[in-house]
Amino acid sequence: MRAPISGPIDLSGKVAIVTGAAQGIGQAVCKSLIREGAKVVACDVLPLDETVAQVQNQSPKAEVLGLICDISKEDDVAHVVDKTMNQFGRIDILVGNAAISGSLGGPDKSFLDFPFEEWNKVQKVNVTGTMIFCRAVWTVMEKQQSGKIVLIGSLAAKVGGVLYGPYYCATKGAVQSLTKWLAKNGAPRGIYVNAICPGPVMTPMGKAAPFKDEMVCIGRLGEPEDIAEAVVFLASAASNWIIGTVLDVNGGMLMD
Repeated sequence: MRAPISGPIDLSGKVAIVTGAAQGIGQAVCKSLIREGAKVVACDVLPLDETVAQVQNQSPKAEVLGLICDISKEDDVAHVVDKTMNQFGRIDILVGNAAISGSLGGPDKSFLDFPFEEWNKVQKVNVTGTMIFCRAVWTVMEKQQSGKIVLIGSLAAKVGGVLYGPYYCATKGAVQSLTKWLAKNGAPRGIYVNAICPGPVMTPMGKAAPFKDEMVCIGRLGEPEDIAEAVVFLASAASNWIIGTVLDVNGGMLMD
């Protein structure tokens, strides 16, 4: 099929699922997508009352649905997809943001200090959960012959970690590699897949690590909105000729 030419950012009538939407980047993504006209299904293992309230305060006519979902459980993910299709009839955008960090790292911490049981826990959410959700929306998008998937990676995967441990770095590297495989296989079916590679962002996860403004050449750490606006771009028609890209959004910490 012939890819549509890139156009303006206009998500009117589009239906988006956002994982990890209860706080931080996911919450900001929901608000930005709604602002551009999308209908949003917000998912998380945490309560979503705050996200739904913020979205509705921002846009009283917004169509937003909050659903509890553990992305590492296929039944939970299938329920979200079924509920979305029943309510909205389509899925145009998936933002795969949900993740856990595991232990913090650092130059003084030995590899042997990281509990091995963390490997399976972090892998199950960050990689397996992301794969489960991509598979769940793939059939819908393939039938539509259209869809945008935006996955959230991490600068840690490119530089071998900043302050997070090896398990987090490895899983985010896997997400960024998965992005490229999905992009190659999705593009002929009208499914466009890209990822964003954030630097340190002041989310609840980011605040748990000792990041400092001076680590970033732009002079400040990231805010969730910095990532959310990049997601909007990749989720919109403005990026129709961008496939398989891992977009650095890090204030200049890494320029590659």
